[in-house]
Amino acid sequence: MLTLDHAIVFTRDLAAAAGQYERLGFFVTPRGGHPSLGTANHTVMLDRNYLELLTVVVAGPGNDNWAAAMAKGDGFGGLAFGTRDARATQASLHARGVAVPEVVDFERPVVLPNGTVAARFSVAHLPDDASPAVPAFFCQQHTPEYVWRPEYQRHPNTAFAVVGLTVVAREPAHLAPAYERLLGRAAVHPHQGGIDLDLRGTHLLVVNPQFAAARLGTAISVPADGVRPLGITVAVHRLAIAREVLSAGAIRHRRFGRASILVEPADAAGVYLELLEA
Repeated sequence: MLTLDHAIVFTRDLAAAAGQYERLGFFVTPRGGHPSLGTANHTVMLDRNYLELLTVVVAGPGNDNWAAAMAKGDGFGGLAFGTRDARATQASLHARGVAVPEVVDFERPVVLPNGTVAARFSVAHLPDDASPAVPAFFCQQHTPEYVWRPEYQRHPNTAFAVVGLTVVAREPAHLAPAYERLLGRAAVHPHQGGIDLDLRGTHLLVVNPQFAAARLGTAISVPADGVRPLGITVAVHRLAIAREVLSAGAIRHRRFGRASILVEPADAAGVYLELLEA
């Protein structure tokens, strides 16, 4: 079964987004880059998954999908499914009728105290009809020890995992067959607002605009293609500490769920960001 490796937050101003996430109480890694892909990033490393703040530096054929996502505005706009073997996953998905392109191997430099090393990955982007709720790819981490560093995982707001992702769709049920093929039928469940995709520790909720509007207290528009990636839920150990950090950073927030608070998109690089005590 595929898991969540990381959620992607697109931004046209990478430095500003990094500053916002630091004020939100996250430890943000130094700026990195993918020279072969024409993109640059910062990451927020959590216990088992992470957030990636990503921008396109040089548009080209290797990043046209990300450039298209970024053109829609800042915010949550893509995700990476985690796999232990990218090529085996590609073969398995081919057998299920998912037309996955060839796996691509690439690397990015990581600066460590004792020098610069290369973090290595193998990825394959999913066709739009395979993940219709949000652009996605699957990723094999060959050098997780260079990515999940203990010093990167100590967050003042006590964050430790991405546990939820929310996408708004006009007709969530219409997306279920694609995800049953991608994830397996056992991973796709009905939800009062639409469907719930189980990524083994993270839930991707695809909900209708009415449900999202009722939860957020504001009307939610959906673009012509019928889907809009909207929000990310991050689990924290201590909500009271997270509140203190947000107040210290002059970040506006409000009570949301029984044990969560919500930060509006203006203060989270376009993301409805929920911090949930768990």
